[in-house]
Amino acid sequence: MTMRNLTLLFVALGLAAIYQPAIAQDENTGPNVNVATEIVGTLRLQTKSDKRYRGAEEWRIFVHPDGSRTMILSKDFVAANALQIMTAHVDANFRPVDVYATYWVPDGYRGSIRVALDGENLRAVSEGPGGSVTDELTVPEEVSIVTHGESMNGWYLWQGERDDSGKHAATYFNFNPSPDGSALIRGRLHPASFQYLGNETITVPAGTFETERYLLTNIEMWVTGEHRILVKQSIVDEDKEYVLTRLEETRSE
Repeated sequence: MTMRNLTLLFVALGLAAIYQPAIAQDENTGPNVNVATEIVGTLRLQTKSDKRYRGAEEWRIFVHPDGSRTMILSKDFVAANALQIMTAHVDANFRPVDVYATYWVPDGYRGSIRVALDGENLRAVSEGPGGSVTDELTVPEEVSIVTHGESMNGWYLWQGERDDSGKHAATYFNFNPSPDGSALIRGRLHPASFQYLGNETITVPAGTFETERYLLTNIEMWVTGEHRILVKQSIVDEDKEYVLTRLEETRSE
């Protein structure tokens, strides 16, 4: 073998060694240990009078082994040329832990906000074309973070015990998703109340469900199951409603 051929052979052997596929070490080949159950759904926004399409929410819930939950949601509010994308993580009791949301309005990108809770300490970081600002405040144990992702509304009802009439005073850190001009997306604490109106069986495009019915200020909500999935929502005295059109449990162990 000539020196040239020997050199080419060494080069070929070297390249073969370099491009050998890596063998994964201890790579998981089964289900993700962080996901016990995965559920997906679609909520349709329409008029109550003639069922005219106005928008939709696509959402996904991951239930974790410790009982906490994460929801990822996109709200395409076609009728208002608005888009919202958000993630909420709550503990096993549905108390919020970490929430992040971004908002688009007809003028374009409006900004984002991230809220983290650690005990009684709430920290909210707002970013957008108007700059950046951080708000820090003390909150009660019973508090919810309102993003205006409608499918998350069932999670806001975790707070406290109801009285004999089904009422309960609540505290919410409420976002303003459509600020004017260059104002940042920010939130504020405010009191509210909800009332349990009893159980009701309702039928929507996704099927027939046994639900708990609530009134939250001027919003009627029908919520089902241990994951508090919003089946239907109606705005009192307004011609709009949300109905569940798809519900799938894609993974359960």
